[in-house]
Amino acid sequence: MRASPLVVTLALIGLFVVSLVLGYVIGEIFLKQPGIAQQPAAVPSPMLPAPAAVPSPSQPPLAVTAPTPPPPAVSPTPLPTPASTPVPTVAVAKTPAPRPTVTQAAGATLFRVQAGAFLKRENAQERVNQLRAAGFDAYLLPSGELFKVFVGAFAERENAERLAERLRAVGFETIIVRQ
Repeated sequence: MRASPLVVTLALIGLFVVSLVLGYVIGEIFLKQPGIAQQPAAVPSPMLPAPAAVPSPSQPPLAVTAPTPPPPAVSPTPLPTPASTPVPTVAVAKTPAPRPTVTQAAGATLFRVQAGAFLKRENAQERVNQLRAAGFDAYLLPSGELFKVFVGAFAERENAERLAERLRAVGFETIIVRQ
């Protein structure tokens, strides 16, 4: 008995759909396992700014300010500054833990100490909480599909290296990211 072309075509389409769904389900199960984190390659990917304060794409962040618990309905307002000295602003955090806002002058390079990159925001927030409990002013920034955890932002690499050494001394793995 010979199968008609219509039956063969429908069988192939069905097989493709089943494979697609099965691959999706397995991928979701794998990605939802706690503790799975991805570290960036040696060359860091461009960072997205914190959602509460979105500078234009041509302006990467420059300095970190100390976070203060702002009311949720207030939007960030930059302070007037002299032309030669940039002043950082404080942003409204969308999560219960406040995050510092970062601003940058044109052409400035920053060195940040990265203490993790996670697929799930909850895992990244847990690392932020661990770092804060250890006395470090940590914050997270989304980057593509990852949530990256940082401590500090420095104009000089030596300062970032000193902070990275302090973090390693208390058991945190770190890398220094140049932006």
